[in-house]
Amino acid sequence: VTADWALAAHRRGETSRAVRLAEEALPLARRARDDRALAQAHNIAGILSGDRRHLEESLAIAERIGDAPARVAALNNLALALAKAGEVDRAIALTQEALAASREIGDRHREAALHNNLADLLQRAGHKDEAMRSLKRAVRLFAEIGEDATREPEVWKLVEW
Repeated sequence: VTADWALAAHRRGETSRAVRLAEEALPLARRARDDRALAQAHNIAGILSGDRRHLEESLAIAERIGDAPARVAALNNLALALAKAGEVDRAIALTQEALAASREIGDRHREAALHNNLADLLQRAGHKDEAMRSLKRAVRLFAEIGEDATREPEVWKLVEW
């Protein structure tokens, strides 16, 4: 719950509160021996701090416990961090992995957002035709989702989740 509060504070632009809550979430999840909460706490800590180790730990935990949505989130956020650091090829690979996983679980919202992210990465890497195909796929998915868009508004920001 504390990690959720941290993410909500982050989305509202309350950075110092979000950081404080994320720092509280990690030891709380450890003490509770709640791996899902720990994966989420590492995910938000990584988003806020930019420390890829948190995102890598979130991914490792999500994979170990078989939490597919948490895995997709960790892959996406790690890819964004890598792209920011200039590691575009690795970011592309992780985004493609997240895309495949989101398809497997039938999460079309995240699939659309990931296609958009992938298009940006492919463009940066000079793969213009692939980037355009991915962007068109994102637009098609967003159009198909339509009114259901309010279900998960953070996905429409095309950023971390």
